[in-house]
Amino acid sequence: MSELALYGGEPAVREPLGTATSVSEADVARVTDAARRGEISYDASEGLVAELEGAFETRLGQRYALATSSGTAALHSAFFGLGLKRGDEVLAPTYTYLATVMPIVACNATPVLVDAEPDTGNIDLADAERHVTPRTRAMVVTHLSGHPVDMERAVRFARRHGLRLVEDASQAHGAASAGAEVGTRGDVAAFSLQGRKLVAAGEGGMLVTSDTDVYERAVMLGHFAARSEQEVRTPGRVPFAKLGYGLNYRMHPLGAALALGQMERLDRSLELRAATFAAYDAILREIPGLAPAPRQSHVTRHAGYSYQPLYDPAAWGGLPRSVFVGALRAEGVPASVPSSPPLHREPFFTCAETGVETFAVDPDRHLYRAGELPRGEEYVASAWRLPVPAQALPADVLAGFAEAFRKVAAGAEELRKKGAVGT
Repeated sequence: MSELALYGGEPAVREPLGTATSVSEADVARVTDAARRGEISYDASEGLVAELEGAFETRLGQRYALATSSGTAALHSAFFGLGLKRGDEVLAPTYTYLATVMPIVACNATPVLVDAEPDTGNIDLADAERHVTPRTRAMVVTHLSGHPVDMERAVRFARRHGLRLVEDASQAHGAASAGAEVGTRGDVAAFSLQGRKLVAAGEGGMLVTSDTDVYERAVMLGHFAARSEQEVRTPGRVPFAKLGYGLNYRMHPLGAALALGQMERLDRSLELRAATFAAYDAILREIPGLAPAPRQSHVTRHAGYSYQPLYDPAAWGGLPRSVFVGALRAEGVPASVPSSPPLHREPFFTCAETGVETFAVDPDRHLYRAGELPRGEEYVASAWRLPVPAQALPADVLAGFAEAFRKVAAGAEELRKKGAVGT
């Protein structure tokens, strides 16, 4: 076996992996045409935004879809739509992006963090049981990295405890659990359309629900004036519909134009990502001490947002994950590790002084300690990632990846002896 690139050898992957985009020439043409027509802002659900909302409603079989300026805005709208108030608690995963949880605080409610599943990093519904109190009003689940939460189990849990259920599907467009797509089983769901997502508007989001009360509150939060006046019909709200709650969460029409074609091609995109997953699975199965990224039995379809296996140092003779990943990167494989800790290790959740003066943060909220949600910490310490581009990886790139893994496996003893600076 040739010398490791980390120590001066030739990298196994000789050409860097490009930044493939999901944007097509037809998408660019749609954006250009809209700009030339001067279709650059809307006051209500119309034009390209209405078309994109209709695509989400049709695909997911939901009564309402509400386009927003970001996935975070969609999540804020979802929590606000539930009517959360001060003193309410919302169960939330400790391992997720901050946007899943901080909009709860913006609604003056209190997030209660739940430990992670050891294989996927998703919320551990068994651990959630011990966090339910008389104040618990709702639960949010994140379909992390495109791996859907077991939604049949999540729905049973929510119904047993009388909770409203929010799905954060930001990384999971098209994923399915037990045959049902994400965004169809909860009371309300939020999707991100940020530039790296499977359906990208550059920046944007989408709320979907069949609950009229949730929808009208969400419209009043971020779509005052024309849209609120047109769509809010509950008698007690109608006099206040024009002013709403004063926020502007409208999606830019050019973002909707960019996302429309990707929504139309979503199933094809999922097929391409599934092919990359299968190729990665085949490579990792050949390497002693490595296992493919987990897929639980309820998963009908993984969205393929990122390929996220677990690393066991013991299987590599104690070789640290940082050295393993650093050696792969030197060979030209863009492997990486999680860059953020679980939320329960962030200062907002560990310190009495939050630094957030805008919201009514519960002064009696629980403050978390290291080791309190151990599986979330263990997951972050063992997970690593391989990229899943929008387009299929060429055969020569996959062959280079396979060679890189073989080189690193063959050079494991040398790596243990010499060490390395990893990532």
